Amino acid sequence: MKISLRQKMTAAALIALSGISLVALPAQAQPATSPKADGLSSATAAASCYEIKQNDPASKSGSYWLYTPQMSAPAQFYCDQETNGGGWVMIGRGREGWTDTYEGKGNEADIAANPDGTDAFSPVQLKSTTVDALLNGQAPSALDDGVRFYRATDKAGTKWQNSYAHRDQIQNWSWALSSWANWSNISFDNGPTSPWSKTYPGTMDRIAQYSSTVNTILFAGKAAQNWNLGFAFGPSVYGENNATSYIWGATPTAGNAIPFTQVFLRPKLTQSDLKFADIADSGTPANTQRALPNSYSDKMRWRTSNETGTGVVGEHNTLVQAFGQVGNTVFVGGDFKNLVSADGEVVNQQFLAGFDVNTGELVRGFTPIFNGQIKNVIGLPNGKLAVGGEFTEVNGKPAAGLVLLDPATGVTDTSWNIGLENRNTGGVVAVNTLDVQGNYLYVGGTFTHARGNTSSVAAYSKNATRFRLDNGGVDWKWRPLFNGTVNGINASADGKQVFAAGYFSTVGTESAFRLASLNTVDAKLTAQWNWKPSFDEARTPEWSYQFDVQDVGGSVWTGGTEHLISQYTKDNFTRLSSSITKDGGDFQDLSYHNGVVFAGCHCGDGMYQDADSWKNAWNQATNVQQIRLMGAWDAETGKYLPQFNPQLKGFHGNGVWESFTDSNGVLWAGGDIATSLGAYGVQNTVGFARFAPRDSAAPMVPTNLQVSVDNATDKLSWTKSAESGVVYQIIRDNRVVGSTSESTFSLNHQDGARYFVRAMDSAGNISASTPVVLSPVTPSTPATPTPEIISQKVVSTGDQWQYKLGLAALDSSWKDVATTETGWSSGVSTLGWGSSNLATVIDRGDKSPISVYFRKEISVNSLEEVKKFQISTVADDGVVVYLNGKEVGRKNISAQQPTFTTYANTAPSQSSATAAPLVIDVSPNQLVEGSNVIAVETHANWRNSPISFDTQIALDREVRNPQ
Repeated sequence: MKISLRQKMTAAALIALSGISLVALPAQAQPATSPKADGLSSATAAASCYEIKQNDPASKSGSYWLYTPQMSAPAQFYCDQETNGGGWVMIGRGREGWTDTYEGKGNEADIAANPDGTDAFSPVQLKSTTVDALLNGQAPSALDDGVRFYRATDKAGTKWQNSYAHRDQIQNWSWALSSWANWSNISFDNGPTSPWSKTYPGTMDRIAQYSSTVNTILFAGKAAQNWNLGFAFGPSVYGENNATSYIWGATPTAGNAIPFTQVFLRPKLTQSDLKFADIADSGTPANTQRALPNSYSDKMRWRTSNETGTGVVGEHNTLVQAFGQVGNTVFVGGDFKNLVSADGEVVNQQFLAGFDVNTGELVRGFTPIFNGQIKNVIGLPNGKLAVGGEFTEVNGKPAAGLVLLDPATGVTDTSWNIGLENRNTGGVVAVNTLDVQGNYLYVGGTFTHARGNTSSVAAYSKNATRFRLDNGGVDWKWRPLFNGTVNGINASADGKQVFAAGYFSTVGTESAFRLASLNTVDAKLTAQWNWKPSFDEARTPEWSYQFDVQDVGGSVWTGGTEHLISQYTKDNFTRLSSSITKDGGDFQDLSYHNGVVFAGCHCGDGMYQDADSWKNAWNQATNVQQIRLMGAWDAETGKYLPQFNPQLKGFHGNGVWESFTDSNGVLWAGGDIATSLGAYGVQNTVGFARFAPRDSAAPMVPTNLQVSVDNATDKLSWTKSAESGVVYQIIRDNRVVGSTSESTFSLNHQDGARYFVRAMDSAGNISASTPVVLSPVTPSTPATPTPEIISQKVVSTGDQWQYKLGLAALDSSWKDVATTETGWSSGVSTLGWGSSNLATVIDRGDKSPISVYFRKEISVNSLEEVKKFQISTVADDGVVVYLNGKEVGRKNISAQQPTFTTYANTAPSQSSATAAPLVIDVSPNQLVEGSNVIAVETHANWRNSPISFDTQIALDREVRNPQ
């Protein structure tokens, strides 16, 4: 129950849109005569809270509608219109438990509806895309006022601090506030009489600790606070671990306590800044989100053991290091001891296994036997499976590092008589990388000689070779001589270059430091790859080895040590882009699919876009985002794609060593993986995780848009698209003015208004719109403007209620705004027991009560506008309804003053009660400005009778001149 509400909200805040979707759209047009941007309705959404304050200096803090061209539709946000001139939009609020992920946290609409109070302690953070849309493309570093942090400075929530910090360099919003980044002009305002107020004008490497007290903003997990993120104070500030303290501490002696915090920005946007453009008569085009994998992992069906098959633990003996596909089987290889199903079945199969690409189930007929780990697998055009690694025997016979298998059974294929040797003293054969391009199988690793079908003599081809696919012979013309191990090899699709990465420094007699581009004729260098390592001290040669290289058509990507991923031209190897991860770690794998480069690393902190120096990445970066073992980059621009933000954790910090996209578009990631975050929580996806493609298809276009005029109202109707769960956006004169899930919409008439309708699905994909339809022009006779009645759903099914079982008499104040009754539980409607389709099943224990009490607080402002207030409640079995402590209606209860032992008159079924609800029209005079309490007591007809409770409340508001 809310203890305090610092700033009262308008009733509009109670109907904030859920599932806000913000998509970068083609510029939309501004009408010749724009409506006043007061933010009071979807049709009059403002560009910013600042614009609302400029248009109405008397505007108060609360929920307002905002809209920029980067948003798919207007949405409600909380504006602080009092502090420091007003015009601040809240982008996050909460106590302990914030996140540093790109996707933010919680339901975005909750910020507008519930900005403060103890029931706002659970953090909600706007998605980074939402924040960027509110900025309309403006960089956070361009905000003169910086970021504002409003924090409670006492446990009772009666004292507060405003802190300000300018975020330097950063071009897009990021919640990765625990990562190093440049901040400047940091100040702490603790009130006019406080000795603690202070400004720090210099540049700092992060929002950091300046004192041991409240003049500290530390957004970093601390062991003493159970690693919870929040905007913590200094080490001498302590909190309490309870539901009402505005300053939280894991224990009373844990310093760096975390206060309830609200985070604000102040973009100073007005309508003139939005630069809308006209929409053609044909309408708007479809707009879909980029085809990327879901950030949530697929449901785990199989995993590997958490033990290695070799018994060796280290980054070069990772559980999964290889993926490949032949037919409908995806092969998973690495250093694992066995396999475990979701049901707990253990299958004793080491190093290599196959899984059905469509079901994810283990292919039980594929049972090869290896005596060492697998480093790479690849399907060949002849349908065979090539396997490379650190083994000497396969299926009981010698096979050093490389073998061909039947992909159905795992039996060794003997049609090719191939082999590798390492004639160095004490040398062993290891194959780290395989690639197929044209008529060749390319092999890289540690070896000196290769033997194929066409000759009994082994070819000297040090650490890299290729076999002809047409006859299985070694290509004697293409024999590079690398003086160090080759970790990655990738041939370009145009057949002109073969790229290699590894520990080498020469190829033959030519210098090639860790990276090389060879021609496909005689393996000579195409050009010198004079690249800049990320670590510039004397030990650079030791630490600049590269793990992988990937051709993407127009450029080539590399990844390796000291946390560097880079993109280069393919002719002279000019660096086009780069990123650094910090505090860890090296990039170990690159893969490419559909215009996206996926990269695996042992990185678990920040990703610094456009940086190329490990030591001071934050001084170079144009953005910093959280990364957890793997990420995605645009293959053309080199920009990080934070929309793919998987949350992976490992056992030993060795990270992801292989990724692969199968024929269904599912991304597989393998390595030192212990868990991944799925849609329903953390999963034990040991060894590997799968990520299905997210929905990136536009919904069907609505059709048959019609516009008619009825009594000064434009009434729109259309035929729905053949897809459930979509929301229809109504565009008038080039602005989205409303959204609905129905196929009709009404708003004030406007002569000749240009209307379009389009559909948006739950993933944020938007259909093309209908062609334009004009509103009829009505005769130009003077008319008295009529007010518009706006219907609002104040309380809906699925909303949160407090409830308490009728086990004893309640204090008479239980139904009042201010109650002393304690011990309430909470749950979402429909609530009850013994009935179907309940969202919250109330635990009765062994008491079998016959009554249960419910209450909910709502906020209603501008009472003079309220024309109708209707309560609809289910009487299952009997109910009495109160508003602000006074009875307003009842059904199936005869007792004048019912008690907790009063029985209902009848026992209707849930379906009958739902079909015939108690509908109460309450006079608006019974409401009060601000907080109101709806209280309901439900009684059973007999002691074990099922009970179900659901209440909906609708409010009609008369708004004059809403346009």
